[in-house]
Amino acid sequence: MTPGAVNGTQGLRRLESVVSALLEHGTMSRTELAEITGYSQSSMTGSIRKLINSGHVRETGRGRSTGGRRRTLLEFDRRSVLLMLMSVDAGHVVARQVDLAGTVHVQVRRRLDPREPLTSIANAVTALQGVSEAPSSCAVISLPGVVSAEGDVSLAPALGEPTAGRMQDIVAEASGLHTIGENDVNLLALGESMDGAAKDGGDFCLIYVGDGIGGALILDGHVRRGTTGSAGEIGFLPWKGAVSGRSSTVGPLETDWSVPALSAKAEEIGIDAGNQHVVTALEQSGTLESQQLLDAALVAWAYPAIVLTCVVNPGRIVFAGDASVLCQRSRERLAAHVLDGCPSPVEVCFAELGEEAIVSGAIAHLYDAPWIFLPDRDDHSDLPDGTSRAADAPSAPSEDGATDQSLPTA
Repeated sequence: MTPGAVNGTQGLRRLESVVSALLEHGTMSRTELAEITGYSQSSMTGSIRKLINSGHVRETGRGRSTGGRRRTLLEFDRRSVLLMLMSVDAGHVVARQVDLAGTVHVQVRRRLDPREPLTSIANAVTALQGVSEAPSSCAVISLPGVVSAEGDVSLAPALGEPTAGRMQDIVAEASGLHTIGENDVNLLALGESMDGAAKDGGDFCLIYVGDGIGGALILDGHVRRGTTGSAGEIGFLPWKGAVSGRSSTVGPLETDWSVPALSAKAEEIGIDAGNQHVVTALEQSGTLESQQLLDAALVAWAYPAIVLTCVVNPGRIVFAGDASVLCQRSRERLAAHVLDGCPSPVEVCFAELGEEAIVSGAIAHLYDAPWIFLPDRDDHSDLPDGTSRAADAPSAPSEDGATDQSLPTA
């Protein structure tokens, strides 16, 4: 690298450090920024000026005097970054535009064609851009299944057959934005760690129960993905002697005890949930069979919590997804099953954010990746793995005829 390139890289790192510190710690002075980032105040002058000129940082007055001149306070304007957030939910692609304060400005929902998932996602991007009043700054796509460090997705039945392209490449090409791909359960866990059940800190494991069963590990404040990105794939745990082959896309635990599997078992004993959640229908049924089936589900959902506690020894287990629908009595029974099987104490709690966890998780993800929305640079050679750079000439895919749902601009 030339001296100029080295200096440019160092400047970018200072810029990222300033942004990450302001996002994480809120309003602070230049002296406090220097203490947190490890850079001198003089070396950060150019970075702060650049952020002010770009509209990302603003001066908000002066702090209290410590004996000398009162210090000017700096604040990151969270409304200055508009994030395009893509997620897959129940056979649909949901596309949102949100700012870093968590405000959803607009949202569209498009059908996901499992035969052509990439086209469905590209169409959702185009639909969102068509109703957004302002352009987005960057994009995050929430991906079901195993997401490798390079952004490749595997073990994702919801997306249909494996595709030749990467989801985030399609979003980057269609939107013209730098794009990050991340596992959906990891984003849920990040969201709960920032604004929900684990916001007070500490190591925890999140267990998601829904169409499948998955987990996420937040250790030392960071998602632990493992060597190939498959850490937390607890649906593949052996269950009652059944194990998964290497070609399997659904594990034995989630085959038996995902929510669709539980609904099928409930129908076998004459419980038709109708418009109710199957868990609620089982809780409200007075039959012995329904109570036995619900308790069997609680035992199965407790199993991965016990395994994770034995292996990782987190301070907390957070149950999310449809497990959050459980009434207080069922929650206590689930917690009791976990504690009865664990060799060491662990706190058992339940997710608080619901669907909003994905939004909070995507925002939390950007705290460690501010480069994705910072002023552009000529050399993108050091973009992290799993990132798709914006295309020079975005494509314009055709509409698929689905109905859009738009929220009013905030």
